[in-house]
Amino acid sequence: MENLIETVNLTKRYNRSVALDDVSIHVRQGEIYGLIGKNGAGKSTLFKTMMGLAPKTSGEIKLFGETSSSGLDHARQRMGFMMGASFFPYLSASENLEYFRRLKGISDKNEVHRVLKLVEMDSVKKPFKSFSLGMKQRVSIANALMGYPDVIVLDEPINGLDPQGIADFRRIVQKLNKENKITFLISSHILGELELMATRFGFIHDGKLIEELNRETVRKKTEEKVLVKTDDPKKAAYLLEQQFDGVEYIINGDKELVVSKMTDQSDEIAKLMVTNDLKLYKLITQEISIQDYYLNLIAKGGTQRA
Repeated sequence: MENLIETVNLTKRYNRSVALDDVSIHVRQGEIYGLIGKNGAGKSTLFKTMMGLAPKTSGEIKLFGETSSSGLDHARQRMGFMMGASFFPYLSASENLEYFRRLKGISDKNEVHRVLKLVEMDSVKKPFKSFSLGMKQRVSIANALMGYPDVIVLDEPINGLDPQGIADFRRIVQKLNKENKITFLISSHILGELELMATRFGFIHDGKLIEELNRETVRKKTEEKVLVKTDDPKKAAYLLEQQFDGVEYIINGDKELVVSKMTDQSDEIAKLMVTNDLKLYKLITQEISIQDYYLNLIAKGGTQRA
């Protein structure tokens, strides 16, 4: 799969402070890439540097394969960016976007209606100042959609939204990704929501990208597990296979059985071991959220992976 956005050892310093430290990120075509990190981790700095709003100190930025200054400027025209856009409070959504259409030099007068329809705001006529935060975010997305971008970059778009607003935002992003083939790069410190939305994740901490994982790998790392340690792991595995249809497990380096899911059947597993004369040294359940995984990762320092 082609990388539409890539940085190679990207570094950004402000005097003695390092905001980005050798960041190498890879956003592939068709993905919803979730950039996860706490406030101040470097998410906004990465976006600003990537979009040419702040100069890099060192490293390389590749957008659609372009690396030269002129090539990057041209590539950025294929990208929509939502990062604290200001709208006129007394104008409607349509009137606000008409202003930005002209500012962006888009000649198609139907463009405003097209993008407002995509975010389900085409029938709203009241002024922007009366909008809920969720409606304002939709207008921001519509603004980023103008000009048929291949990639949309969204910086903390769900910050402050209520649960319904977050659900609406997720539905719109997934619909645009699937039906309009738009690639998204979304940052947030709200990990649980990105877990529901993103197809791939980057974990950033103190300016370092410490890991990149696809959704399937994240789910395997954060799914519910039962850890079982006995005096005979091979016999324990045989008993599990005989007792439970379709059981999934591995034997880790500590000779523990790591049984996927089945946390609600831990008592049955314990009884199975004991009644078959196995010494049960340990049986614990683990329910790890993506937030727990992230916190464990940064506590250990993480490992950078492409």
